[in-house]
Amino acid sequence: MSETLNLTSLHCIFYIYHTFAFRSDNKLTLEEKKTIASFMYRWVGKDQEKTTKIINETIHWSKVHIQTPTDQIGAMISMVEFLKKQTDFSIDRREYLLMDIRNIARSDGQFLDQQKKWHDMLANILELEIRISKASHDDIDGAVKKVERRKIGFRR
Repeated sequence: MSETLNLTSLHCIFYIYHTFAFRSDNKLTLEEKKTIASFMYRWVGKDQEKTTKIINETIHWSKVHIQTPTDQIGAMISMVEFLKKQTDFSIDRREYLLMDIRNIARSDGQFLDQQKKWHDMLANILELEIRISKASHDDIDGAVKKVERRKIGFRR
């Protein structure tokens, strides 16, 4: 029988960072890993043990439940929507998340067009008027609507 692991905002934040970094170019560089780890360390209140636990639980969940790149993107978008609905995920926290996304994109020295578009899709979901891609608002809105949402939750 599997033990239930409650989905937390921290798991979602790591999943979003990791998916954003990896799926945009199918590579996860050492610089991206270090950047993500430092941002997670900040999000968990500078608790290394908790940071490691969140990362390991999320990676384990992903290996078990995510089968395709489409699943991975769908789960990322669903998690952003989940975060947006959390009462404690204030506009400041949404802006931090989006700022972190930009810094993750830049960490390997390449800010790809795909990353810029995904950034704008996340901004759209988070209701933040921060745009960096050349795509129109309608293009971004349409791209968000096309993503097949995934049921999210963690089990181990």
